[in-house]
Amino acid sequence: MRWLTDVARHAGVLLQRRGTVHGRVTPAASPAMPDIAVIRDAWQRSHAVRLPGLLLSAVPEYVEAIADALTIMRRVRQGESCVDILDEAVYQQRLQPDFELLATVHSGHDAQEIEKIAFDAVKSGELFAEDLWMKVSCLSFFDEDDSIRFRFSYGMEMFKNQEDDPLRERLAAELAGRVFPECAVITDHAPLLDLLQTLLGFRPEFVERIIYSNAPQGGAQFHQDVEHGHHGVIYAQLHGRTAWLALPRAALLQEIGQFVRQAGAASAAPDARFRDLPTATEALADMLESGDQEELELLLNHTPAFTRQLIEHGWGLTLQAGDVLLLPQHSTADCCWHSVFCLDEEPGHSLSFALAEPS
Repeated sequence: MRWLTDVARHAGVLLQRRGTVHGRVTPAASPAMPDIAVIRDAWQRSHAVRLPGLLLSAVPEYVEAIADALTIMRRVRQGESCVDILDEAVYQQRLQPDFELLATVHSGHDAQEIEKIAFDAVKSGELFAEDLWMKVSCLSFFDEDDSIRFRFSYGMEMFKNQEDDPLRERLAAELAGRVFPECAVITDHAPLLDLLQTLLGFRPEFVERIIYSNAPQGGAQFHQDVEHGHHGVIYAQLHGRTAWLALPRAALLQEIGQFVRQAGAASAAPDARFRDLPTATEALADMLESGDQEELELLLNHTPAFTRQLIEHGWGLTLQAGDVLLLPQHSTADCCWHSVFCLDEEPGHSLSFALAEPS
């Protein structure tokens, strides 16, 4: 991804999210597939690993499932209940006899929740596991952002780290594959599985599955996905294009420090807004992980000059249908922070699964 100069300001693709126009970019030509030594080195250093076109030959096999998923997403955006949608015969055929659709439940703590649906797992007509769920959420409160996600998990969200139930984790993953069969584009892709086996030293289980639909003005703001027991995240673009800013936490802290130092030397807005932020790595790290980071959040997600700095320093990339991105999440201090933008005029479709070691 290349940032366009003012001379070319009317060319390229507009990079914008939640009302902030970051500028225009041109997606770079798709690079060659890296060899395993390059992949392993990047993974160990917490760099995002792009696997261009790896799934391209497999995506056509799931074109009907992808089209159906886009229809579900459109219906949800139009206000239909997912409970009513999944109660239709075509979806009940996918779910039964192994998963029983129960009812809508409410988290009570998530303002972005649209609907949360409870399921039971049933084997041989008997209750096998309970408290599985699919949660439909919006990604922001910005009126023009129609981005949504479908997350599959189990148990109590607020106390997830206190639960360790590999059985229900696997069943929640299976449930995702029943509702969205295109999950198999990852889970059944032999070359990808072999690559991950070589990279990780084990064939991972794909858990905490999320189906994303990034829409114009949407996409995830800067974050990391570190979670106990997970080694990282695999993201697959199935429809549409996305732009990413992705870099190791250590590099992000350096980039913030550099930007703040430059802002402190400037006298004009908007950079001068950040002159009071710390520049020391330890202080910035504490702020990055704290719940009180309003000024830092403004810098990371709503400051075009900072976005431009990251792209010019090589931390920007674009994905199109068939591309895979691996995001290492070794620990809070050693992980890949990332931010996502929708590059199209219509919502896309992508998969995001956590990589867990088989129990």
